[in-house]
Amino acid sequence: MSCHSGSRVSEVEERLNSELRQLVKDIWRVGDPTMPQVPFGELFDDDDVQQHYEGLAATLKAAKKRGIVTYTSPILLKGAHDKVLIDLVDKSPLDTDGNDLDELKESGVDAKFNMERS
Repeated sequence: MSCHSGSRVSEVEERLNSELRQLVKDIWRVGDPTMPQVPFGELFDDDDVQQHYEGLAATLKAAKKRGIVTYTSPILLKGAHDKVLIDLVDKSPLDTDGNDLDELKESGVDAKFNMERS
């Protein structure tokens, strides 16, 4: 393997790790503020999630393979699998890089409220 391809692999791995860390935060933010879980449809419909992920289902599949999340469906398709619950395996509070977990959860409650009003 050349030095160039090794650095490319490192870049891809870092990007995936970054997306997986963000996914955990998004599940806390969008989902039930008392439990780290969210229906796939709510996560998919969140504006911030739509802007961040190139392929949410692929990111979720990678997270499932790494033991970060669980869900019962073998695939996730918008509409057909909206009610499938995405559960975090590690239910302990996040290290949010200085952000307060309660603030993160509250932003999820605000987002749900705004979605319900529209």
